[in-house]
Amino acid sequence: MYLCKGEKTNLRQIKPSDFDKIISWQQNQHLKEYIGDKLPMTLKECESRYLASSNFLNRILGIEDKNGNFIGEIEINNIRWKNKQAELFLYIGEKNLWGQGYGYDALKTFLDYIFNEKKFTYIYLRVYEHNKRAIRCYEKLGFKKRGILRFRKGKVDSDNLILMDISSSEIQSKQHIQ
Repeated sequence: MYLCKGEKTNLRQIKPSDFDKIISWQQNQHLKEYIGDKLPMTLKECESRYLASSNFLNRILGIEDKNGNFIGEIEINNIRWKNKQAELFLYIGEKNLWGQGYGYDALKTFLDYIFNEKKFTYIYLRVYEHNKRAIRCYEKLGFKKRGILRFRKGKVDSDNLILMDISSSEIQSKQHIQ
């Protein structure tokens, strides 16, 4: 049932029983400030995104806490199988769980899986400049800032996107240090 297990989270396939919660998360204005309009708003959109998500260029997993509560998702898309590279997307939908280490644990567990079991070489992501908590989490796991897409020139903490990445060699060298 679980693809991989962390200390605080388990990663698994998204199920139709998760759809109502995902739709309710899309209504959360605070979450939308951090992830934009990426989440589906209807059951039909959920079916399209999650039941057809096992396509060649996209993999989406649900994040559960250790009590089996569905709390978010982690996704890789734009997968380049030949080079073993992909873009990452992650969120915790339950606002009361933000800042409690669930995103960190899910990402750490996923990176271990994607680099060590699936042998990916490179993962990148885009994060809103104002999402300081996520940026700290990514940096703690070894992601490096590589650039900024400025949508509002000269404006700090706006909807500008920070580009971050990590490679399998950086993960391995970090593990040798710890």
